[in-house]
Amino acid sequence: MTGVIAAFFEVIGFKEGEALPRSLRPLKPNSAWSSGEWVCGNEPRRWNALQNVQWDISHLLPRLVSQQRCSLAHSKAA
Repeated sequence: MTGVIAAFFEVIGFKEGEALPRSLRPLKPNSAWSSGEWVCGNEPRRWNALQNVQWDISHLLPRLVSQQRCSLAHSKAA
């Protein structure tokens, strides 16, 4: 899933290595990096069923970006 993470960081404008844990924290409640399921489209996919292929990236990336933007909007509003 390196391609998803790289694309995610590019989309959100991530530049600071030391800010990595802080940047990923908002994604944790809705993520399945090592257990559980991702919701990609209409069907859930096991955490280990996703692959670093264009179809999976194109379905997962918008979800991650949307969650990150919502989190940023909430933190700015607070």
